[in-house]
Parts: sequence; structure tokens; C-alpha cells
Amino acid sequence: MVLPDYLHVLLLVCLCSTTLASNIQIQSNHNKALDEKSRDVPCTNPSPELIGPYCHCWHQFDYVTDEYLGRFLSCDIWMNEDPELIHEIFLQFNETNNKFHEVRISKSSLTHIVFDENTTGKLIMEIFNAYVYDDLHETPLIFKETAFENSKSVLGSISVGLGNYISANCWNFGPGTLDNLNNLTYLSLDCYDYDSEPFPPSVLFSLQDLSFNGETKLSTLSYVTMPNLRSLIILNYPGSTLPSSMLYNLPGLDFLSLHYSEVETIPDNFFTHVTSCMSFYLDLNKIHTIDLGSLNPDARFFLGYNQINQLPEKNFRPFVENVLYTPNAHGSIYLAGNPLECSCDIKWLVVNLRDGLQIFQDAYCADGRALANVDPVLLEIECPDF
Repeated sequence: MVLPDYLHVLLLVCLCSTTLASNIQIQSNHNKALDEKSRDVPCTNPSPELIGPYCHCWHQFDYVTDEYLGRFLSCDIWMNEDPELIHEIFLQFNETNNKFHEVRISKSSLTHIVFDENTTGKLIMEIFNAYVYDDLHETPLIFKETAFENSKSVLGSISVGLGNYISANCWNFGPGTLDNLNNLTYLSLDCYDYDSEPFPPSVLFSLQDLSFNGETKLSTLSYVTMPNLRSLIILNYPGSTLPSSMLYNLPGLDFLSLHYSEVETIPDNFFTHVTSCMSFYLDLNKIHTIDLGSLNPDARFFLGYNQINQLPEKNFRPFVENVLYTPNAHGSIYLAGNPLECSCDIKWLVVNLRDGLQIFQDAYCADGRALANVDPVLLEIECPDF
């Protein structure tokens, strides 16, 4: 029997509805399973009534394994809150209830909070995060020496973000705030004045991941040794030239990011001392020339959206040959968004070392041609002296 067209449509709608309902039920069951797995349980000490509505304490479990992750504390402090009210909240914490895996303090303004022995200094924290979402042009963050007083032996991560700050005054930890944080491995700071308050030797030794953002003052950072640092991230670097010695004392560096900045010049031999580094994110700058040297043949250079218009042989060939002649090497250079002239400066690559073209990813000439499609015969004719 042949069904009319409208019955075909009706049948199809019914089948789709049944399938959709089935999928919704499956997703609902899945979400229910996740909820049952997570079992984030509110703390009873201190009671929610004593620290709410601004702070929330809970026991957190892993969503997949159901492993207990520890106690968490989150405080959302709004602008113009009474400082006495904030101190009243922290008075609820004592040696019976002050241990946390992670503490997060965030929201509109923290200008009324002093981080000292009466607030965060009362807590024992493994991870500390503070976020501010307004302009701190008037009052910087205030961290006193006692801000992490009870966490000296366990604090492993500090992150302080200024959110949508506008021309904020850079701030710094008070003298002694970071002293004896021997287990601190992760540090992420917005608009920090390192030149005014550098890190103590114990932190420089323990740090593995360091991140700066904003109008950070870092001129003296290049003179210190951080033997265990693996990752260095500097966003919105304010200068046009990087200090030539910035990477000299970072022998274990594996990851470098300097994107979203105003960098124009990379000094010669800038990468000489980080031969083990695998990832270089230098995209979204104004770099016009760079010397890669003979780095790790598995290193990846992200140089997209700069002002690189030529690929000089002396700057690129050592790295390209290192990649080509090292078995199973995976080094690469990403050049999307650069105005390459694709002239005589690339003859060494297109004519003499064509296998090296595969190392240059997303590379296009200013006229739209792919770098890999540049005619080697034409270069031979036009560039006889190269």
C-alpha cells in the first residue's frame, strides 16, 4: 500500500519525536548520574547561615571517579559591603573548620578587603584565587605579610586576576607575603609590579608555572634564576623589545607564551638558552624579524598575525635543517596572517631545501599564493645571486 505524502510526513514527525524523547531521556539519565556522582555536599561547620549569603562552603567529589577532592570556599563580595561584615564572616573560621583545598574570592570589588591574619591568613589553603571585576585605579589590592600565614607549608597555587580593569595601578604583594611558600608551583598575576616587589628566592626555586597579564613591570625578572620553571606566560607585554636575557636563567622552560602584546623586535640569540623548550606562542604581536637558531627539532613556533615579511636564510635555515635531519622530528612554524613578500629571501627554501616547506604551516604570500606554491623556476631566474 502506498501512503499519501502527508502520512509520510506525519510518520516521520512521529519517529523524530520518539527519537528526540528517547535522547532527552538518555541525557536526563546521564545528567542525573553525573549529579549523583558529583555529590557536592554543603559544609556544616561553619553553618551556611553564618557565612552566607556572601560565602559558600562545600565538600566536592570528582564527577567521574567520585573521589573526594576536599573542602572548597567561594566568597562573592559585592561593592561597598561593610568591612566589618566581611570580618564577621571570617571570624567563623577556626582550627576546626579552616582547612580548604581551594579558596575563591571574587566579584565586583575587593577594595574593602585587606588580605591579612584576620581574613585569608586564618585559612589553610592549597589553592587561592582572587578576582576583581572593576577598575582599581583608585585603590590597589592589599596583601599584607600575614595574608597566607597559615598556608605557608601547603599553598601550591596563587591566582590574582583584575578582570576588566582600566589603566589600573599595578599592585604588588606586601613585603614578606610570599616568604617561605616553599611549595608554591603556580603563580598567575595581573598587573603586578615585580620591579617593586620581586619574589623571594624560595618561590623562584619552587615555581613551575608563572603567568603575568596587563601592564606588568618585569624589567628585573630577566636577571633571576628559576631552575624549575616549565611554563612562562606573559600576556599584553607593554614593551616593543624583549630583554635579551629574559630566558637566560630558565633552563627547564618547556612552554613560552608572549602573545597579545606589542613586541616588535626579538633580540638575536634570544632562544639560545632554552634549547629544550617545545612550544613558543608569539602570535598576535608586531614582530617583523626573528632568529630561531638551532632549537629543539620538535619545537613549535606560533608566529601568526605578526609583521614578518621575509624568511632570511640565516634566521630560519638552522632550525629547518635540524627538523629535517632529525629522525621523527615534528618541529613546525605557523605563519598565518603575515605579509610574506615571497621574493629572493625564500630562494634557499623553495629552490634548495624544498622538503623544508612542509615545516611552514598556514604560510601565504601577501598576494595570496601559498608559500608551497611559489615557482622555484621563477626564483632561479629572478634571483641569480642568491
